[in-house]
Amino acid sequence: MKTEKQNFGKKKRENWNEFEKSSIEKYKERFARWQTKKIDLLSFCINLNFTVSIAIMGFVLSTQDKPLFTDCVIKTSLFLLALTATFGFFALISRLIDFRLTMKTIESRRRFFELKHDLEYEDIQPSDKTTEEEKAEKYSSLNKCWGKVTLVLFTMQIVPLLVTIWILVLHKIYCL
Repeated sequence: MKTEKQNFGKKKRENWNEFEKSSIEKYKERFARWQTKKIDLLSFCINLNFTVSIAIMGFVLSTQDKPLFTDCVIKTSLFLLALTATFGFFALISRLIDFRLTMKTIESRRRFFELKHDLEYEDIQPSDKTTEEEKAEKYSSLNKCWGKVTLVLFTMQIVPLLVTIWILVLHKIYCL
């Protein structure tokens, strides 16, 4: 069951000054931009994971019956590629959480601005200025943490991928 939104705040939209109008518009634009980024990132990651999966499958299938690499090199490479994929998956999830928290931060900051300037806004229930400010700070703190988690996971994804590439290249150079 969907609850209808109501108007809260004293100052009607038609009575807003230029600063208030432009500020609310900027918050809405930022929110829309981050929402678009989240959708684009999800699409990109799905396509990237699909492409990498097909490439790894092709690599394994094309080298399994050829003496191109030793059994140990293939097993090591597949293990490292599995690590890469695992860290990449968790980095993707972390990044999506990071984007979601960024959107919530912007939304809370906009609501805080509306409340601070006593602007009319539409929502299901009234908001409290202190609560919105605390929510914005909480989301911002969580966002910073998740940003760091994403960076660590991304680094952990890149390292085994580079090691795998160099194992395969060095094996090809020195063992054939």
